[in-house]
Amino acid sequence: MKKLLYATIALGLAGCGDKPTGNPNNYLTSSDFETVEGWMPEPVPASLVRDKAHSGRYSIKVDASNEYSIGYNNTLGKLSASKLKKIRLHAWVNIPDKNSQAILVAQIVDPANPTKTLLWEGLRLGEKVTTYNKWVEVSLDIALPATINYTNRLAVYLWRANSSGATFLDDLAIEKVE
Repeated sequence: MKKLLYATIALGLAGCGDKPTGNPNNYLTSSDFETVEGWMPEPVPASLVRDKAHSGRYSIKVDASNEYSIGYNNTLGKLSASKLKKIRLHAWVNIPDKNSQAILVAQIVDPANPTKTLLWEGLRLGEKVTTYNKWVEVSLDIALPATINYTNRLAVYLWRANSSGATFLDDLAIEKVE
């Protein structure tokens, strides 16, 4: 009987984790980059680092040797059962100094024509974050074009954008905005 009680308490506590933002009904997906290592083929992408992390041990990094980070890439139909009109990107970033000018990017492409970009939105982190060498919460709301459909692909990633400094990102979430 005690084992059953302890198992019930443990399961209850395990389910108490917080979502990145307040409304779990709008929560679509997230990554703290802890579960990436071991699930990707070797070698591990250079943008997955242990240098700094907002939570856990891992974050992603862009710098002079990493133009683009790993990120999220999936069809809109797999991301949401209903058509999305607006999404919110939510993340924590650490910019060591003013030379860090990376961009958090959301891009939607048509897989039938991958060179055709249906949407490209970027949050210029150097303009948004003015506190250096500390983790700062950022978000970007993106209105999606009415012409998108469930087969279109959404990619979310960090782009160095010719910045000479490093930029770290952790605890990335994508939410549906009503």
